[in-house]
Amino acid sequence: MRPFLQTFILLGLITLPSVILNAQWIQTNGPYLGLIHCFAVSGTNLFAGTVGGGVFLSSNNGTSWTAVNSGLTNSYVFALATSGTNLFAGTDGGVFLSTNNGTSWSAVNSGLTYSDVYALATSGTNLFAGTYGGGVWRRPLSEFVTSVEETARQLPEIYALAQNYPNPFNPSTRISFSITKEGPVSLQVYDVLGREVATLVNENRKAGQYTEQFNGNQTASGVYMYVLRSSEGQLVGRMMLLK
Repeated sequence: MRPFLQTFILLGLITLPSVILNAQWIQTNGPYLGLIHCFAVSGTNLFAGTVGGGVFLSSNNGTSWTAVNSGLTNSYVFALATSGTNLFAGTDGGVFLSTNNGTSWSAVNSGLTYSDVYALATSGTNLFAGTYGGGVWRRPLSEFVTSVEETARQLPEIYALAQNYPNPFNPSTRISFSITKEGPVSLQVYDVLGREVATLVNENRKAGQYTEQFNGNQTASGVYMYVLRSSEGQLVGRMMLLK
């Protein structure tokens, strides 16, 4: 505030509206433990990108949030951008596109050799991606409709469970898997005594590639097993938590 204006206010010569004097921030209900990294707005929809929880949607000014991550295989979302009905997410696994408010996502990374995308912006007819270590990349927005159609046909050919990353970890790690058939899927974590520690997935999933996060904040150091189950069989991985 300028000195002369401050003096006038103190002398009572100028009265500021109470709305301005009492203005302050009000905390709303944030998704995923409040680990918010970015926002994007499309119409009445507010999208939040989180660190480890993917994308969340609120249609009531942040009063409530819903996870919208089907097909979003990387849950670390550093940037969001919109263009018309297109919603883009920049993650540590490249760029993803949703054309239906986050109901489903497809990777659009052809030619993008740096996967850590920390910034996104649309300008004119192009989408720009700022990467960690790889500079700025550009792609015409007109290409993305075709890219989504091509990606939809590139379904996994094998049923697989990948090694978690990082490993060892503290306190969180990511577990990726692929399924070739739609159906019930579960991904659970057990200790060495066979006791269930966490259920990461327990729902019907479409064929595709997925990444889930396990947070060991409330778990002791040690070796743990993660088990993927579906109609295609059971797969087991081993990981270590070091605190």
